[in-house]
Amino acid sequence: ADDCSFSTTIKASASLDQLNSCETLKGKIKITGDEISSVQLNKVKKIDADVNFYNSSSITDINFNNLESISGSLNVQALTQLHSIDFSSLSEAEKLSLISLPSFAIINLNKGISSAGSIQVSDTALSSLQGLTNFDSIETLNINNNKNISSIELDQLDHVKTGLTLSFNGDDCEVKLDNLKWASNLTIQDVADVSVGNLTEVNGTCVIAYNSFENLEISKLKEVGGSLQIFANDELTEVSFNQLKDIGGEFRIYNNSELTDIGFPKLEEIKGAVNIKGKFDNFTLKGLKEVDGDFTVVSTSEDFSCDDFKKLHKKKKIEGHNFKCSAPSKKSKSSKGGSSSSGSSDSDDSSSSGGSSGGDSSSSKSSDATSLFSTSFLGLTI
Repeated sequence: ADDCSFSTTIKASASLDQLNSCETLKGKIKITGDEISSVQLNKVKKIDADVNFYNSSSITDINFNNLESISGSLNVQALTQLHSIDFSSLSEAEKLSLISLPSFAIINLNKGISSAGSIQVSDTALSSLQGLTNFDSIETLNINNNKNISSIELDQLDHVKTGLTLSFNGDDCEVKLDNLKWASNLTIQDVADVSVGNLTEVNGTCVIAYNSFENLEISKLKEVGGSLQIFANDELTEVSFNQLKDIGGEFRIYNNSELTDIGFPKLEEIKGAVNIKGKFDNFTLKGLKEVDGDFTVVSTSEDFSCDDFKKLHKKKKIEGHNFKCSAPSKKSKSSKGGSSSSGSSDSDDSSSSGGSSGGDSSSSKSSDATSLFSTSFLGLTI
Protein backbone atom coordinates (compact mmCIF):
# COMPACT_ATOMS: atom_id res chain seq x y z
CA ALA A 1 0.00 0.00 0.00
CA ASP A 2 1.04 3.58 -0.67
CA ASP A 3 1.66 5.17 2.72
CA CYS A 4 1.18 8.60 1.14
CA SER A 5 -2.26 7.90 -0.35
CA PHE A 6 -4.97 9.04 2.03
CA SER A 7 -8.70 9.13 2.38
CA THR A 8 -9.02 10.94 5.66
CA THR A 9 -10.38 13.85 7.68
CA ILE A 10 -7.87 15.48 10.02
CA LYS A 11 -8.97 17.42 13.09
CA ALA A 12 -5.85 17.36 15.29
CA SER A 13 -2.28 18.62 14.88
CA ALA A 14 -0.74 15.24 15.64
CA SER A 15 -2.41 13.75 12.57
CA LEU A 16 -0.61 16.24 10.33
CA ASP A 17 2.73 14.55 11.03
CA GLN A 18 1.90 11.63 8.76
CA LEU A 19 1.12 14.00 5.89
CA ASN A 20 4.36 15.85 6.44
CA SER A 21 6.36 12.64 6.09
CA CYS A 22 5.37 12.53 2.40
CA GLU A 23 6.90 14.42 -0.51
CA THR A 24 3.82 13.66 -2.64
CA LEU A 25 0.28 13.60 -1.27
CA LYS A 26 -2.33 11.43 -2.97
CA GLY A 27 -6.00 10.66 -2.37
CA LYS A 28 -8.56 12.86 -0.60
CA ILE A 29 -7.60 14.83 2.49
CA LYS A 30 -9.82 17.14 4.53
CA ILE A 31 -8.42 19.30 7.34
CA THR A 32 -11.05 20.91 9.52
CA GLY A 33 -12.12 21.76 13.05
CA ASP A 34 -10.89 24.10 15.78
CA GLU A 35 -8.05 22.13 17.37
CA ILE A 36 -5.31 23.02 14.87
CA SER A 37 -3.59 26.40 14.94
CA SER A 38 -0.48 26.19 12.75
CA VAL A 39 -0.24 23.82 9.78
CA GLN A 40 3.33 22.75 9.02
CA LEU A 41 3.61 20.74 5.80
CA ASN A 42 7.07 21.93 4.81
CA LYS A 43 8.24 18.53 3.53
CA VAL A 44 5.47 18.21 0.92
CA LYS A 45 6.68 18.95 -2.62
CA LYS A 46 3.71 17.84 -4.71
CA ILE A 47 -0.05 17.60 -4.21
CA ASP A 48 -1.46 14.89 -6.47
CA ALA A 49 -4.58 14.75 -4.33
CA ASP A 50 -7.71 16.68 -3.46
CA VAL A 51 -6.70 18.62 -0.35
CA ASN A 52 -9.41 20.61 1.36
CA PHE A 53 -8.89 22.97 4.30
CA TYR A 54 -12.42 23.79 5.39
CA ASN A 55 -14.34 25.47 8.20
CA SER A 56 -11.86 26.25 10.94
CA SER A 57 -11.73 29.21 13.32
CA SER A 58 -8.38 28.19 14.80
CA ILE A 59 -5.95 27.76 11.89
CA THR A 60 -3.81 30.92 11.63
CA ASP A 61 -1.07 29.94 9.15
CA ILE A 62 -0.27 27.22 6.60
CA ASN A 63 3.32 26.39 5.66
CA PHE A 64 3.78 24.76 2.24
CA ASN A 65 7.15 26.44 1.63
CA ASN A 66 8.61 23.49 -0.34
CA LEU A 67 5.47 22.74 -2.35
CA GLU A 68 6.37 22.95 -6.05
CA SER A 69 3.25 21.77 -7.87
CA ILE A 70 -0.44 21.02 -7.43
CA SER A 71 -1.54 18.44 -10.01
CA GLY A 72 -4.71 17.71 -8.06
CA SER A 73 -6.56 20.47 -6.20
CA LEU A 74 -6.01 22.61 -3.12
CA ASN A 75 -9.04 24.32 -1.62
CA VAL A 76 -8.71 26.64 1.39
CA GLN A 77 -12.14 27.84 2.46
CA ALA A 78 -13.90 29.30 5.49
CA LEU A 79 -10.85 29.63 7.74
CA THR A 80 -11.83 32.76 9.62
CA GLN A 81 -8.50 33.30 11.45
CA LEU A 82 -6.11 32.30 8.67
CA HIS A 83 -3.59 35.10 8.20
CA SER A 84 -0.85 33.72 5.95
CA ILE A 85 0.11 30.93 3.54
CA ASP A 86 3.69 30.17 2.50
CA PHE A 87 3.84 28.97 -1.13
CA SER A 88 7.39 30.21 -1.71
CA SER A 89 8.34 27.30 -4.05
CA LEU A 90 5.02 26.89 -5.87
CA SER A 91 5.12 27.34 -9.66
CA GLU A 92 2.38 25.02 -10.99
CA ALA A 93 -1.24 24.83 -9.85
CA GLU A 94 -3.89 22.82 -11.66
CA LYS A 95 -6.62 23.99 -9.26
CA LEU A 96 -6.20 26.46 -6.39
CA SER A 97 -9.12 28.01 -4.51
CA LEU A 98 -8.82 30.58 -1.70
CA ILE A 99 -12.35 31.40 -0.56
CA SER A 100 -13.98 33.10 2.45
CA LEU A 101 -10.80 33.96 4.31
CA PRO A 102 -11.57 37.33 5.94
CA SER A 103 -8.21 37.59 7.78
CA PHE A 104 -6.02 36.22 4.99
CA ALA A 105 -3.62 39.05 4.10
CA ILE A 106 -0.23 37.47 3.38
CA ILE A 107 0.64 35.00 0.63
CA ASN A 108 4.29 34.18 -0.05
CA LEU A 109 4.83 33.26 -3.70
CA ASN A 110 8.52 33.96 -4.23
CA LYS A 111 8.76 31.81 -7.34
CA GLY A 112 5.33 32.70 -8.69
CA ILE A 113 2.72 30.55 -10.43
CA SER A 114 3.70 30.30 -14.10
CA SER A 115 1.41 27.40 -15.05
CA ALA A 116 -2.21 27.23 -13.90
CA GLY A 117 -5.50 25.54 -14.70
CA SER A 118 -8.03 27.17 -12.40
CA ILE A 119 -7.49 29.84 -9.73
CA GLN A 120 -10.18 31.45 -7.59
CA VAL A 121 -9.58 34.14 -4.96
CA SER A 122 -12.79 35.26 -3.26
CA ASP A 123 -13.59 37.17 -0.07
CA THR A 124 -10.08 37.56 1.30
CA ALA A 125 -8.09 40.39 2.92
CA LEU A 126 -5.33 40.20 0.31
CA SER A 127 -4.17 43.55 -1.08
CA SER A 128 -2.01 42.14 -3.88
CA LEU A 129 -2.06 39.23 -6.33
CA GLN A 130 1.70 39.34 -6.86
CA GLY A 131 3.03 35.91 -7.75
CA LEU A 132 -0.43 34.44 -8.35
CA THR A 133 -0.66 35.57 -11.96
CA ASN A 134 2.64 34.90 -13.75
CA PHE A 135 1.00 32.67 -16.39
CA ASP A 136 0.16 33.52 -20.01
CA SER A 137 -2.75 31.08 -20.31
CA ILE A 138 -5.34 29.67 -17.90
CA GLU A 139 -8.62 27.77 -17.98
CA THR A 140 -10.47 29.80 -15.35
CA LEU A 141 -9.49 32.85 -13.29
CA ASN A 142 -11.99 34.30 -10.82
CA ILE A 143 -11.00 37.23 -8.58
CA ASN A 144 -14.00 38.61 -6.70
CA ASN A 145 -15.02 40.39 -3.50
CA ASN A 146 -11.49 41.10 -2.26
CA LYS A 147 -12.04 44.59 -0.86
CA ASN A 148 -8.35 45.43 -0.29
CA ILE A 149 -7.32 44.79 -3.89
CA SER A 150 -7.16 48.12 -5.76
CA SER A 151 -5.16 46.96 -8.78
CA ILE A 152 -5.26 43.81 -10.91
CA GLU A 153 -2.46 43.62 -13.46
CA LEU A 154 -2.36 40.50 -15.62
CA ASP A 155 0.42 41.68 -17.90
CA GLN A 156 1.34 38.24 -19.25
CA LEU A 157 -2.16 36.82 -19.69
CA ASP A 158 -2.83 36.12 -23.37
CA HIS A 159 -5.52 33.44 -23.45
CA VAL A 160 -8.39 32.41 -21.15
CA LYS A 161 -9.81 29.05 -22.15
CA THR A 162 -12.99 28.96 -20.03
CA GLY A 163 -13.70 32.14 -18.08
CA LEU A 164 -12.22 35.34 -16.64
CA THR A 165 -14.18 37.05 -13.86
CA LEU A 166 -12.93 40.21 -12.14
CA SER A 167 -15.74 41.50 -9.95
CA PHE A 168 -16.48 43.59 -6.86
CA ASN A 169 -12.97 43.98 -5.52
CA GLY A 170 -11.64 47.18 -3.91
CA ASP A 171 -13.03 50.66 -4.49
CA ASP A 172 -11.36 52.39 -7.45
CA CYS A 173 -9.97 49.03 -8.60
CA GLU A 174 -8.01 49.33 -11.84
CA VAL A 175 -7.68 46.37 -14.20
CA LYS A 176 -4.92 45.93 -16.78
CA LEU A 177 -5.26 43.14 -19.35
CA ASP A 178 -2.97 44.67 -21.95
CA ASN A 179 -1.81 41.38 -23.47
CA LEU A 180 -5.17 39.56 -23.46
CA LYS A 181 -6.17 38.54 -26.98
CA TRP A 182 -8.79 35.82 -26.52
CA ALA A 183 -11.20 34.79 -23.78
CA SER A 184 -13.96 32.22 -23.74
CA ASN A 185 -16.08 34.24 -21.29
CA LEU A 186 -15.32 37.66 -19.80
CA THR A 187 -16.99 39.36 -16.84
CA ILE A 188 -15.81 42.78 -15.60
CA GLN A 189 -17.73 44.37 -12.71
CA ASP A 190 -17.29 47.25 -10.26
CA VAL A 191 -14.00 48.65 -11.54
CA ALA A 192 -12.90 52.23 -12.07
CA ASP A 193 -10.66 51.64 -15.07
CA VAL A 194 -9.85 48.74 -17.38
CA SER A 195 -7.39 48.29 -20.22
CA VAL A 196 -7.93 45.51 -22.79
CA GLY A 197 -6.37 47.10 -25.84
CA ASN A 198 -5.46 43.87 -27.66
CA LEU A 199 -8.61 41.81 -27.10
CA THR A 200 -9.88 40.52 -30.45
CA GLU A 201 -12.37 37.78 -29.56
CA VAL A 202 -14.66 36.65 -26.75
CA ASN A 203 -15.89 33.20 -27.65
CA GLY A 204 -18.80 33.14 -25.19
CA THR A 205 -20.46 35.81 -23.05
CA CYS A 206 -19.10 39.30 -22.35
CA VAL A 207 -20.59 41.12 -19.35
CA ILE A 208 -19.61 44.67 -18.36
CA ALA A 209 -21.60 45.92 -15.38
CA TYR A 210 -21.68 48.06 -12.22
CA ASN A 211 -18.58 50.02 -13.24
CA SER A 212 -17.72 53.67 -12.62
CA PHE A 213 -15.82 54.75 -15.72
CA GLU A 214 -17.31 57.24 -18.18
CA ASN A 215 -16.04 55.85 -21.48
CA LEU A 216 -15.94 52.27 -22.74
CA GLU A 217 -13.88 51.75 -25.88
CA ILE A 218 -12.82 48.26 -26.92
CA SER A 219 -11.10 49.04 -30.17
CA LYS A 220 -9.89 45.67 -31.49
CA LEU A 221 -12.69 43.29 -30.49
CA LYS A 222 -14.13 41.70 -33.65
CA GLU A 223 -16.37 38.92 -32.40
CA VAL A 224 -18.46 37.95 -29.38
CA GLY A 225 -19.60 34.36 -29.77
CA GLY A 226 -22.32 34.53 -27.10
CA SER A 227 -24.15 37.48 -25.59
CA LEU A 228 -22.86 41.03 -25.06
CA GLN A 229 -24.36 42.73 -22.03
CA ILE A 230 -23.58 46.24 -20.78
CA PHE A 231 -25.69 47.35 -17.83
CA ALA A 232 -25.80 49.31 -14.55
CA ASN A 233 -22.75 51.46 -15.31
CA ASP A 234 -24.05 54.63 -13.68
CA GLU A 235 -21.39 57.06 -14.94
CA LEU A 236 -20.98 55.65 -18.43
CA THR A 237 -21.64 58.24 -21.15
CA GLU A 238 -20.11 56.70 -24.27
CA VAL A 239 -19.69 53.16 -25.64
CA SER A 240 -17.55 52.40 -28.69
CA PHE A 241 -16.78 49.00 -30.22
CA ASN A 242 -15.31 50.16 -33.52
CA GLN A 243 -14.29 46.78 -34.96
CA LEU A 244 -17.01 44.46 -33.64
CA LYS A 245 -18.71 42.58 -36.50
CA ASP A 246 -20.56 39.63 -35.01
CA ILE A 247 -22.54 38.87 -31.84
CA GLY A 248 -23.55 35.22 -31.53
CA GLY A 249 -26.18 35.71 -28.83
CA GLU A 250 -28.15 38.53 -27.20
CA PHE A 251 -27.14 42.18 -27.47
CA ARG A 252 -28.32 44.08 -24.39
CA ILE A 253 -27.54 47.58 -23.12
CA TYR A 254 -29.72 48.90 -20.29
CA ASN A 255 -29.80 50.73 -16.95
CA ASN A 256 -26.84 52.97 -17.84
CA SER A 257 -28.40 56.20 -16.64
CA GLU A 258 -25.91 58.66 -18.22
CA LEU A 259 -25.27 56.85 -21.51
CA THR A 260 -25.94 59.10 -24.52
CA ASP A 261 -23.66 57.82 -27.30
CA ILE A 262 -23.48 54.18 -28.49
CA GLY A 263 -21.16 53.28 -31.39
CA PHE A 264 -21.00 49.94 -33.21
CA PRO A 265 -20.22 51.12 -36.76
CA LYS A 266 -19.12 47.75 -38.19
CA LEU A 267 -21.60 45.44 -36.47
CA GLU A 268 -23.10 43.22 -39.18
CA GLU A 269 -24.77 40.22 -37.58
CA ILE A 270 -26.62 39.56 -34.30
CA LYS A 271 -27.82 35.99 -33.81
CA GLY A 272 -29.92 36.65 -30.70
CA ALA A 273 -32.34 39.30 -29.54
CA VAL A 274 -31.53 43.01 -29.34
CA ASN A 275 -32.62 44.96 -26.27
CA ILE A 276 -31.24 48.50 -25.99
CA LYS A 277 -32.86 50.91 -23.52
CA GLY A 278 -31.85 54.30 -22.11
CA LYS A 279 -31.78 58.03 -22.77
CA PHE A 280 -29.24 57.88 -25.60
CA ASP A 281 -29.29 60.43 -28.43
CA ASN A 282 -27.03 58.57 -30.82
CA PHE A 283 -27.24 54.86 -31.63
CA THR A 284 -26.88 53.58 -35.16
CA LEU A 285 -25.91 50.27 -36.74
CA LYS A 286 -24.88 51.44 -40.21
CA GLY A 287 -23.30 48.11 -41.17
CA LEU A 288 -26.10 45.86 -39.92
CA LYS A 289 -27.01 43.01 -42.27
CA GLU A 290 -28.92 40.57 -40.09
CA VAL A 291 -30.69 40.28 -36.73
CA ASP A 292 -32.16 36.84 -36.09
CA GLY A 293 -33.99 37.57 -32.82
CA ASP A 294 -36.53 40.06 -31.52
CA PHE A 295 -35.57 43.74 -31.68
CA THR A 296 -36.29 46.36 -29.02
CA VAL A 297 -34.74 49.83 -28.98
CA VAL A 298 -36.27 52.36 -26.59
CA SER A 299 -34.82 55.82 -25.97
CA THR A 300 -36.27 58.53 -23.77
CA SER A 301 -34.36 61.22 -25.67
CA GLU A 302 -36.27 63.48 -28.07
CA ASP A 303 -33.11 63.70 -30.18
CA PHE A 304 -33.09 59.99 -31.01
CA SER A 305 -34.56 58.83 -34.32
CA CYS A 306 -35.92 55.39 -35.16
CA ASP A 307 -35.84 56.02 -38.92
CA ASP A 308 -32.75 53.93 -39.67
CA PHE A 309 -34.03 50.93 -37.74
CA LYS A 310 -37.46 51.13 -39.39
CA LYS A 311 -35.74 50.99 -42.78
CA LEU A 312 -33.74 47.94 -41.74
CA HIS A 313 -36.91 46.25 -40.56
CA LYS A 314 -38.69 47.05 -43.80
CA LYS A 315 -35.77 45.52 -45.72
CA LYS A 316 -36.18 42.37 -43.58
CA LYS A 317 -32.69 42.63 -42.13
CA ILE A 318 -34.34 42.38 -38.71
CA GLU A 319 -36.00 38.97 -38.79
CA GLY A 320 -37.35 38.40 -35.27
CA HIS A 321 -41.08 38.09 -34.62
CA ASN A 322 -41.23 41.30 -32.60
CA PHE A 323 -39.87 44.68 -33.66
CA LYS A 324 -40.07 47.79 -31.53
CA CYS A 325 -38.31 51.12 -31.75
CA SER A 326 -39.58 54.13 -29.86
CA ALA A 327 -38.60 57.62 -28.78
CA PRO A 328 -40.67 60.58 -27.58
CA SER A 329 -41.86 63.09 -30.13
CA LYS A 330 -40.22 66.50 -30.13
CA LYS A 331 -42.49 69.09 -28.59
CA SER A 332 -41.87 71.98 -30.95
CA LYS A 333 -41.44 70.31 -34.32
CA SER A 334 -42.60 67.06 -35.80
CA SER A 335 -40.73 64.08 -34.44
CA LYS A 336 -37.80 62.64 -36.35
CA GLY A 337 -38.73 59.16 -35.30
CA GLY A 338 -41.99 58.64 -33.51
CA SER A 339 -42.80 55.47 -31.72
CA SER A 340 -43.30 52.46 -33.94
CA SER A 341 -45.33 50.86 -31.18
CA SER A 342 -46.69 51.73 -27.79
CA GLY A 343 -44.39 53.58 -25.43
CA SER A 344 -41.95 51.85 -23.15
CA SER A 345 -39.85 52.64 -20.12
CA ASP A 346 -36.09 53.05 -20.35
CA SER A 347 -35.28 50.41 -17.76
CA ASP A 348 -35.03 46.66 -17.81
CA ASP A 349 -35.65 44.69 -14.66
CA SER A 350 -34.75 41.31 -16.04
CA SER A 351 -31.57 39.81 -14.68
CA SER A 352 -28.48 38.98 -16.68
CA SER A 353 -27.56 35.40 -17.39
CA GLY A 354 -24.01 36.40 -16.56
CA GLY A 355 -24.97 37.70 -13.14
CA SER A 356 -22.73 35.67 -10.91
CA SER A 357 -19.43 36.20 -9.24
CA GLY A 358 -18.66 32.76 -10.55
CA GLY A 359 -17.15 29.60 -9.23
CA ASP A 360 -17.72 28.67 -5.61
CA SER A 361 -17.58 32.14 -4.16
CA SER A 362 -18.78 32.17 -0.61
CA SER A 363 -20.51 35.50 -0.95
CA SER A 364 -22.10 37.59 -3.62
CA LYS A 365 -23.23 41.14 -4.07
CA SER A 366 -26.73 41.86 -2.83
CA SER A 367 -29.51 41.18 -5.27
CA ASP A 368 -29.61 44.75 -6.51
CA ALA A 369 -26.01 44.35 -7.66
CA THR A 370 -25.97 40.78 -8.87
CA SER A 371 -22.44 39.36 -8.91
CA LEU A 372 -21.22 38.84 -12.35
CA PHE A 373 -16.87 47.84 -11.92
CA SER A 374 -18.96 52.29 -7.25
CA THR A 375 -16.27 54.88 -7.68
CA SER A 376 -15.57 58.13 -9.52
CA PHE A 377 -12.66 57.35 -11.80
CA LEU A 378 -13.16 59.37 -14.93
CA GLY A 379 -12.29 57.15 -17.83
CA LEU A 380 -11.88 53.80 -19.40
CA THR A 381 -9.07 53.88 -21.93
CA ILE A 382 -8.43 50.91 -24.11
